[in-house]
Amino acid sequence: MAFEKDYLYGEWTWNKGLLTLTIPISFIALGLAFWKRSLLMGLAVIVLMATGKMIWSLQNAAEAGKSILIPAILGLFICCGLIYYGFKRLKG
Repeated sequence: MAFEKDYLYGEWTWNKGLLTLTIPISFIALGLAFWKRSLLMGLAVIVLMATGKMIWSLQNAAEAGKSILIPAILGLFICCGLIYYGFKRLKG
């Protein structure tokens, strides 16, 4: 968490700005996938978002980045499972 705070308050470059744009773009893609009621696309976007965050953490925060891997993967599985359950319940 401290690394992310330092990252946000540090110097902003074009690369950092473009990387930051992936956040709203990802949420727009997620909204579109679920707007079209596509479970597969929605889950794919969530997996890509989580994977991107984990890779970013590993590349930029070294040991601190490694510490989030297990909770992030567990959270991803729980999130995907709940979304799958919700979709099946709505169609059911």
